[in-house]
Amino acid sequence: RDFIVDCLRGENHSAGYLHFKVAEVLPVQNLLENLIWTIVNKQPNKRSINQATMGLLFLQLMNHMDKMETDAASEKFIIQVLSYVEEHYKSGELTELAEELHFDIYWLSKEIKKRTGKTYTDLIQAKRLSQAAYLLRTTAMNVMDISMVGYDNISYFHRIFQKKYGMTPRRYRISE
Repeated sequence: RDFIVDCLRGENHSAGYLHFKVAEVLPVQNLLENLIWTIVNKQPNKRSINQATMGLLFLQLMNHMDKMETDAASEKFIIQVLSYVEEHYKSGELTELAEELHFDIYWLSKEIKKRTGKTYTDLIQAKRLSQAAYLLRTTAMNVMDISMVGYDNISYFHRIFQKKYGMTPRRYRISE
């Protein structure tokens, strides 16, 4: 996600592209054909259809991370870290990641900060908060249940959510 946003902003300083070798993956082919067909044939609700299709495309690409290449060899490391955060944001610990990648925890911590500009805790917290915001926008779950994206203390969740989004979770839901 950060790669896409950085590219759109023109701020991507590390990798210039992500290359997925998925020409033979039928679901990816179908999604790309759907995108092109919708654009060419000027369908009603084209924007909504394409947004949903892009979401599905990114989910499919996430399932094929093993077929991804970047323009920098060191990007594999960052992809591993970000994939771990994506999958373990509720309870993933830096020590577990260090064991999984077979790195010293202190080196890993410094390397994450050096390559992403954020600490491991910052990455986890950003993922948790974005997941909470997504759930607020797309579900009717109550705020207490949503806070379980990784926070045991609901008042702490409220405090950091408000700090990031400038409003309480309930107000965020109403405003969306």
